[in-house]
Amino acid sequence: MKPRLFIRGNERGIREIGFKASGLASERVRGDSRRAWDRLAEKELRAYFAGRLAKFKSPCDLGGLPPFTQAVLRIAARIPYGEVRSYGWIAARLGKPKASRAVGNALARNPIPILIPCHRVVRSDGRLGGYALGRSWKTRLLALEKTHKKKLTRAGAKKTLQVRGLKAGS
Repeated sequence: MKPRLFIRGNERGIREIGFKASGLASERVRGDSRRAWDRLAEKELRAYFAGRLAKFKSPCDLGGLPPFTQAVLRIAARIPYGEVRSYGWIAARLGKPKASRAVGNALARNPIPILIPCHRVVRSDGRLGGYALGRSWKTRLLALEKTHKKKLTRAGAKKTLQVRGLKAGS
């Protein structure tokens, strides 16, 4: 049985993406806005995996995460499609250049991988490092983006990812 992704949202946006045995689908939720976010995220993920989408519009709700993790994820969300940055690069952007390990730990707790592209963060020596969905998924996602980057860049994909629940200046 192949693992598939599930999407879990609330009225503010997507709260979690992870593995499920039965297929890419939103969990049954109550409320029109929740279903709308889940449907949008599912549609965008299908387009992303087909190589037709580089930038997500699905809002992400990170309100329950610690401020440091929110700040790390906010920076990771800005890494362009098909590019990578190091854990140290993120630490430097936070004004904490020695916090590479803490950045890695925060990224490991990313509840919304792919939409918040922590797979684009690698070690300073260029090796992959870990990933919330596993190293094989990280390899797969980076290869997918490398393959489709030129085509999508020409198509003029625009980044509109909204991250909710983050403090200003985090």
